[in-house]
Amino acid sequence: MKRLIILLILVTLTVTGYSQSVSKGFFKPVPDNIFEAKYSLGAMTVVPAKWLIRPQVAITAVQINLKTRETSTFNSAGVGVGYQHYINIEGRPFNNYGFNLLLLLGQEIATEGELPKAAFSIAAVANVLGWINVGPIYDTGNNTFGILTGVSLKF
Repeated sequence: MKRLIILLILVTLTVTGYSQSVSKGFFKPVPDNIFEAKYSLGAMTVVPAKWLIRPQVAITAVQINLKTRETSTFNSAGVGVGYQHYINIEGRPFNNYGFNLLLLLGQEIATEGELPKAAFSIAAVANVLGWINVGPIYDTGNNTFGILTGVSLKF
């Protein structure tokens, strides 16, 4: 399992590094001119949509543990990368949906007399309207699968 996690992180970093040129800027805001008209054999073509790989910051709203059927709220936050679909709305890019791979750090609530246990989770979520996340999550602290809902902020 550890090898799979390390491999997944390395593949994500490699794809992210080679997916966009330095001039576009991975950590910069999406430029307004990504939908500029392109000329091909004298005809003008306008790109109606574009896919970009962007950094993500996510906060868990509700996490449902499928094993125990328990829910927890606002228990983790983290970062990841997203493959986001942008459309042209009045000349500006708008992220209408996408897919994110997130590494979330969480903390369980401690019982009296013991220290809280820190754990991390891996989530592969789909986002809608650019910020609402829903998808499966694997919690390494409890060794369980669940369903994640939350919000995502992007650069």
